Amino acid sequence: MEYRQDIDSLKGIAIIAVVLFHLGLLESGYLGVDIFFVINGFLLVPSVCKAIDDSAFSFFNFMEKRIVRLLPLIVLASVTSLILGYFLMLPDDYENLAQTVIASNMFSENILSLITTNYWDVQTGYKPLMHLWYVGILFEFYIILPLILMLVSKIAASFKQNKMQYMTNTILLLTIISFVLYLAPFASSSGKFYMLPFRFFELGIGGVIALIYQQKRKYILQNPASHLLVTILLVSIICCSLITHAFGNYQSTTLVIGMNKSVANNMPIPGSMALLLAIVLTSVVIINNNKGNFLLQSKFLSWIGRMSYSIFIWHQVLLAFYRYSINNKLTLPFTLGFIATTMTISILSYYLIEKQIKVLNSIFFVWCVAAVLTILPAGYLYLHAGVVRDIPELDVVKGLEHRGQFAEYCDRVYQYKNYPKENGKPNVLVVGVSFGRDFANILLESDYCDSINLVYGYTWDEKDLDKKVSQSDYIFSFSSPDVLPSFVSEKKKPNCKIMGIGTKNYGSCNGIIYKNRSSVDYFKQVAEIEDYGYILLNQQWKKAWGGDYIDLLTPAMTDQNHVRVFTDDNRYISQDCRHLTPAGAQWYAQILDWKNIFKEKQPRYQ
Repeated sequence: MEYRQDIDSLKGIAIIAVVLFHLGLLESGYLGVDIFFVINGFLLVPSVCKAIDDSAFSFFNFMEKRIVRLLPLIVLASVTSLILGYFLMLPDDYENLAQTVIASNMFSENILSLITTNYWDVQTGYKPLMHLWYVGILFEFYIILPLILMLVSKIAASFKQNKMQYMTNTILLLTIISFVLYLAPFASSSGKFYMLPFRFFELGIGGVIALIYQQKRKYILQNPASHLLVTILLVSIICCSLITHAFGNYQSTTLVIGMNKSVANNMPIPGSMALLLAIVLTSVVIINNNKGNFLLQSKFLSWIGRMSYSIFIWHQVLLAFYRYSINNKLTLPFTLGFIATTMTISILSYYLIEKQIKVLNSIFFVWCVAAVLTILPAGYLYLHAGVVRDIPELDVVKGLEHRGQFAEYCDRVYQYKNYPKENGKPNVLVVGVSFGRDFANILLESDYCDSINLVYGYTWDEKDLDKKVSQSDYIFSFSSPDVLPSFVSEKKKPNCKIMGIGTKNYGSCNGIIYKNRSSVDYFKQVAEIEDYGYILLNQQWKKAWGGDYIDLLTPAMTDQNHVRVFTDDNRYISQDCRHLTPAGAQWYAQILDWKNIFKEKQPRYQ
């Protein structure tokens, strides 16, 4: 296929949108990824189909080219992240990074992102390699599509049919099936986001129009002005979230569990509609090689587009570590410095690495070995819970660590599923995701630990909770009182006490705290509550529950929007700003008003 400067310019627009999205400046900028999917299908599919049709396709050579194209920068970004993480990251976060390094170097970050629902689920803005889910989908496409087309080609040949037509029809059919799956209501949003079957239609559309373009050579738009208008419409869709800012209808989306979320992505149109419009408009643009479009003939945009993979790889690494250890707020000096640094590294990466690497068996072998040598230390770090040094404030001792040591404390309450036989102790039921789980751990750290029979339920949808309600003397729920299931009021004991559990927040990332570990004021630091939704929800539920409310947020607050990070004996209250450490649970167990909660002067049955 002839060189298309307009496609490189379109890639330039797309990568700029993606970078602005990750900076938090363009909520609809994520659509740039969908543009990349369409372009990838357009560029890849016809060459694969032609090679198979000519019986000149080698699957190994094809995958070798793809791996040599993608792997070097992934390896370098992984090594850079592991080195920076060694000095900057707390164990939880370093363990998470190590896990991501392994998945990324195996081109499966999208699968990891889908299945990982661990309690330390760090916000994506602090993950240096989280964006490589996109490469994972591409790589799966590179593997699966040629294998399917090779099989279809053999079937067509056996029936003495047109192999190219069979392959085109197959791609079209798979594209339709994928699109139906994308629209299906039964599929989860995360599955649609991370998995190839739901994304294939974007790549497939690009491939189908490329095949039509090659066979027919007929353009949809003959007029340069019409082509420019479509391009402007595409850019407008990518930037549509700016409309909500410009006209004063901006609604911030809160991620506070328990609160209703506002309009997704702060966009004036539904995100799914914007995605489909972006795909359609991208398809129309790239099927027309119109040289009269000054926007897509921009030398600057096409230059950015040629470096788009380097920019894509490095921008998130730099942004994540800045947010993690320096400042999670966007400032003008940082933005300018970030752009300059990202461009400098990307230029070096593009000209010294991308353009210099040749597809040779020796080069392929070298980078595969490099990937293995990157995975090995990452695997060690993962198995050793990301611990590389003693951290007394987390009660971490190097050499005594073990895999899952941070999760096992939080998860210990899952064993409390059923009440024992009658033993004279009050039955206490705690329900409500990780907030309820933390409160259950606080109970287990309190003087009442041996005085109660505890049962924990993650949500009210769990089996047999109605039966456990009927057996309970105390019920604690992370919820508003008006959303409790009807069976609670119907089956509870007449004298059963029901109380609400409040939300909690300990900042956004402890990396900003940990970087100052050599400072004399290290343990005096406080964290900012960035989302006011936590405070608002706490106020709303406190009012709704009246006196029957466990306020976990207020005791930790030092002023109107800051919370303490450490306990009185210099231990982290939370290792990930979301869930309690043993020290954090013990601290709460000491300060909560248990006499009012259990209406007793002394714990019973000691």
